[in-house]
Amino acid sequence: MLTPTFKSHYDTLTTSPERGPAFYLARHLRRKGLRQSTGEGRLGRLRETSKHKQSTVADIVSGRLDRCITNEFHFYTWNVLTLCVYCHTRLSKRTVTRDHVIPQSQGGPTSPDNLVPCCSRCNNTKANKPLWKFLLERQRPEVRVRLAS
Repeated sequence: MLTPTFKSHYDTLTTSPERGPAFYLARHLRRKGLRQSTGEGRLGRLRETSKHKQSTVADIVSGRLDRCITNEFHFYTWNVLTLCVYCHTRLSKRTVTRDHVIPQSQGGPTSPDNLVPCCSRCNNTKANKPLWKFLLERQRPEVRVRLAS
C-alpha cells in the first residue's frame, strides 16, 4: 500500500529547491540562535521590490502603487507584524479580527483597503460607528454621554 507523501514549506527563508550541506548548516545555526537571518523572506522581498520600483508620496496618496508592493505590504500587515490599529496590542492568528474602517452598514466595501487588523475588544467597541466618533470616544469617554443625550 502506498502512503501519500506531503511536502511542507516550513523554511520560508530560502526559495532554492536544492538543499545541500550549506543549507542545512545555515538552518541549524539559525535555529540555535548562532546566526541571524539576513532579512530574507517576505519582508526581504518587499525591501528588494521597493529598491527597484521607487514610489513617491503622490503615488501612495493617489493609489498608483504597483500591485506587487501592495500585496506584500498587506501580507506583512496581516501575517508578520500584526498589531491592533487602535490600541497597538500584539495580535496572534487566533486573536486578530478584521474591522471595516467604513462600516458595511454605511456602505463600506469589503476590500483590502477598507479592512484593518484589530483586537476583538476594539472591534466590538467600534461596532458600526464611524471612525471619527470611535476615536473621539476613546480619547474622551465623557463625550459618549453627551452624544447619547
